[in-house]
Amino acid sequence: MNKDSRIQILESRIDSIQNAIAVTRSNATLATQSTVEMAIETLALPELAKVEAELAEAKEKLDNMDKLLNNPIFN
Repeated sequence: MNKDSRIQILESRIDSIQNAIAVTRSNATLATQSTVEMAIETLALPELAKVEAELAEAKEKLDNMDKLLNNPIFN
């Protein structure tokens, strides 16, 4: 898997998690709202943070590789 597709997959996962959070919040009733928020904080937000960190790392690695490949020493 190349880096660009890995970045696209991670961005898609972030969008999916954010969408799931939004839909879950919009479907919550007054009776379930606190439970929904607790579930989001416990399950969704840690996963979102993990994927965002993976995305940042993938982008940094891609930038570093581009810098290396564009270095005049190697051209």
